[in-house]
Amino acid sequence: MKLNENHILIGVGGTGGKILKAFRKRIFQEYNESERKQLPVGYVYVDSSREMMTPGSPDWRVLGQDACFLEEEFVFVKGVTPAAVLQNPEGYPGLKGFTKGAFVSKALGEVGAAAAQKRLAGRILFGSSINNYKATLLKQFTKINHNSGAVRTNIHIFAGLAGGTGSGAIIDLVAQTRLIDQFRKELDPDGKTGTNIVVYCMVPEVTPPGNCDAGNYHANGYAALTELNALLTKRYKPYDVSGKSERLDFDALDVKRIADGCIVYSNVNEHGRIVDSFTQLPSIVADFTYNRIFLPQNDNTEEFIRAYSFENINDWRIEYHEKEKDPQGKPLPARTKTFSSFGIKRIVIPEEEIVEYFTYSFGKQALLQMRYNNWNDDLGFRDRPANKDFRSEIEELLEKWRMTRKHITLDSPILEDEKGKWGGFADYWNNVIPVWTEEARGNSTPINELERFCNEGYDKFFRKRGVAKFFEDKIQSRELHANEISGLIEAYMFNQWMVGDLSLYNLLELMEIVIETTEKKRNDAEGEIRKYNQQLEQLENARKSNALEYGGKGVIGGLLFKNKLIQNHSTILQQLYLKKTEREGLLFAISMLSTLQMKLNSLKSRVEKFVGIITTALDDVENQLATRCQDEGGITDLKETVIRFYDQKAVHKFTQEVIKNTTKQKEIAREFRQQLGQLIGQDHTFARANATVNRDEIAKLFDTAIRAKAITIHDTTLLEDNEKLINRNILEQLSEEYPTEDSLRTFATEVVQQSGVYTTFSRNEINKAVPNNVDVPEQGQNIMRKIVFVNLPEPKGNEQIQRFAEKLQAALTGAVEGGIKVCVDMSSERKNEITISTISYCFPLRVLDTLTFLREKYEYLTQKSNEASLNRIVLHTEDISDKLPALFVQDALSPEKRIERYSPYLILAYVTGVIRYADRADGTGKKAYGEIEKNRLGMEILKPLSDNRFTDMIYGEFFTEAYGDGLKEKFEQAMRGEYLHVEKRQELVAKVQELVVNTILPECGNNQGSEQFLFWSRAAETALDNIEQL
Repeated sequence: MKLNENHILIGVGGTGGKILKAFRKRIFQEYNESERKQLPVGYVYVDSSREMMTPGSPDWRVLGQDACFLEEEFVFVKGVTPAAVLQNPEGYPGLKGFTKGAFVSKALGEVGAAAAQKRLAGRILFGSSINNYKATLLKQFTKINHNSGAVRTNIHIFAGLAGGTGSGAIIDLVAQTRLIDQFRKELDPDGKTGTNIVVYCMVPEVTPPGNCDAGNYHANGYAALTELNALLTKRYKPYDVSGKSERLDFDALDVKRIADGCIVYSNVNEHGRIVDSFTQLPSIVADFTYNRIFLPQNDNTEEFIRAYSFENINDWRIEYHEKEKDPQGKPLPARTKTFSSFGIKRIVIPEEEIVEYFTYSFGKQALLQMRYNNWNDDLGFRDRPANKDFRSEIEELLEKWRMTRKHITLDSPILEDEKGKWGGFADYWNNVIPVWTEEARGNSTPINELERFCNEGYDKFFRKRGVAKFFEDKIQSRELHANEISGLIEAYMFNQWMVGDLSLYNLLELMEIVIETTEKKRNDAEGEIRKYNQQLEQLENARKSNALEYGGKGVIGGLLFKNKLIQNHSTILQQLYLKKTEREGLLFAISMLSTLQMKLNSLKSRVEKFVGIITTALDDVENQLATRCQDEGGITDLKETVIRFYDQKAVHKFTQEVIKNTTKQKEIAREFRQQLGQLIGQDHTFARANATVNRDEIAKLFDTAIRAKAITIHDTTLLEDNEKLINRNILEQLSEEYPTEDSLRTFATEVVQQSGVYTTFSRNEINKAVPNNVDVPEQGQNIMRKIVFVNLPEPKGNEQIQRFAEKLQAALTGAVEGGIKVCVDMSSERKNEITISTISYCFPLRVLDTLTFLREKYEYLTQKSNEASLNRIVLHTEDISDKLPALFVQDALSPEKRIERYSPYLILAYVTGVIRYADRADGTGKKAYGEIEKNRLGMEILKPLSDNRFTDMIYGEFFTEAYGDGLKEKFEQAMRGEYLHVEKRQELVAKVQELVVNTILPECGNNQGSEQFLFWSRAAETALDNIEQL
């Protein structure tokens, strides 16, 4: 869908990074590359660790694509270490305001280049990288705004508050983001232009996961929430880490809203459902944000969007302090109510998981085909080998591979380029010796001449080099010949595997036989050498004997007999030189086969390595299948965050049917091998296969080729709508589950009631009335507003679906108690999903149920710990722990505490003339203690507070905290005005002394040891202290 607004997601620290990662992966899942480039959605990831910057990592892979953050989206806040700043604060103008002093160095200790769960260290890291952050953010804005040209920008900030980096950076990140010129203008009243900034803050879990709590876990959360509250009420004006000014005076900078609001959440929802903080919660936050960003903007969605952006609570944004007032007498802002929490429930046909189940199931079959190639009509490709007899085929294969006896002795050439250049051993000697014999007959010594010819043939003419030289050269190049043979073997094996005729298991079997055969041939050749030596000795003796006999006949010997001896000699020489040549060939074979054995063992290792890759991929597939479509499915528990509405048995049944379909499975396996072949390229070797194929590449092929094939098989097999397992409108499936109006109404009521937000609340705090605030708490109006938004897919299809959608809409709208708004929209493009988003908003932080627990942890570290003063420094972003407005309403004092606190101010009111002992002016002549007021005629009259006793005034109904605070305020004004001079104050001291001696002591029976007088004596001492100190 087209977005008409800009959205920038900023994640800081580990928590923020995990949420951005989950959101980004979903974007990659929902949109292809060209569509993503058009989305006006930008990312900024800020962290002191590069742990998530791992491009190519399997956990970043989505549908065969790498979804990892780009470097241009990452702000690595390690440019300056906290230690470097502390050693030279003046060198960092934006940081020196909160890093000076040895006490700060002592508090931070050794934190290295990370924040070490110390918020102050996190602030230093971020503050030192502020320019890099701003540049990165502006680059993202420029890029997405170029696509959209939008006039409204939404900035979504994500951080955890328990650690050091995110929690320490959050204040400056929010403030500095708003001060960037492009984002300074807040939303206009119509919400169409300006910048909306919403901060997602994960509140520390009561029970931290694993070893996450390094000591400050919960206290960090409370300190951060206190500062956020103060920032949003403008009671905290932090140092300007950019160094452009000393402190950020937002009013002077004409900044009305530093952030529009803050969404707080944790790992437990309001119904007590607990989710895993690491594996589940980031995805839940990402899903909620995704749903907001891609929500269609229409009349049905407007109110929900305004609630998300805190646009509809202008009359109730601030809760004023129950006592404190500004110099003009107006109550001071104490707690912002621009806090909210969220919940999301997804009723979803888990199409992606179902497709992945198909993909991994069918992909597993393709891997099993490659591994074992053992088909069974009842099981598909099995995970065990089939029996195959390679020994019956080995002789034919040896001929293909040039490993016959003729080849290994070089009777026939091994090398391709030597084919046709020369003939076999017997061919050579059987051809040349008869010719030489005829030439020798004409010589006077034919036997000698024939032997000379043969010697020259053996030494010079055989294959143009002579036998010895030929085989000497060949032994030197035996590795070439071994490579040729092993290459032929490898090419045969690779091609047989690629076409699917042989499995990898078969290849290993065949390799064993080939290696065994090679060793046998080498051993046989060594044995034949001994036989050849015996035969050569016999032939040599025969040659000598025949030559001797020929020489003994002399000149008178018979011509016929001599010719016979010459022919005999020719035959002997043919056998002799053939055997000598063959023996040289055997010696070459022994040498070459030794080299070939090493080559074949290496080839076997490469095949084994490739088998290991496929085996690992099979293990990966098994692990993936174990986590997919293993639940029962269906709507069984509406308390779950994600309700998986599908027929698990039908999914498994369809998968098994396809697995048993030999045509489909062989087609999938063939296509998968072809894809692997394309990945490997033209070099069909297992070395190349090992270099290019790995578990990640196989996973990518699963995500692309196998996935596409699985979807096609589903769509072409299951043609009826009620059969489909994916690509089906959930409304149609839901109508089959809830066919009656009663069942539908029950479903609607329960799903809305169970749509809780991810935090728990204190009902006492929600209903607490706060002094100085005009409105009494009215849940659903001025506090704890709640909206439930149901996003239904567009009811495309037959009329039955449309009628069901209308009934569901009516049931959902009427399924809530008073004070909760339900909005239903039926325009979602995600037809497999119903989303129920909930926002509880317009509340101060004091309503969080876990805040009391966090405060206890914070107060222990900052008040009771032996290192309380040091803790206060590292827990806060600067020395402000006692200057921030309290998150909780100050509890009313008990009567005893109230009297003790304000009795000194009663004394001071008397001595400054605010309270007098005067005539009641009622004609009775009686006197009373009271305040002097002027009536409408301008006449002074006494407002009686006590008849005759000063000490009785503290028991009057009028003597409330508010009255006491009023006396305190009047005293402080008097001290700044009429009693500013030291002599005037001395007069007050004397009056206090006189009041005690002449009035209070007599009213106490002149008993200086009585408890009553001791009480008033302490009050008078306090009054005197106030006169001296103010």
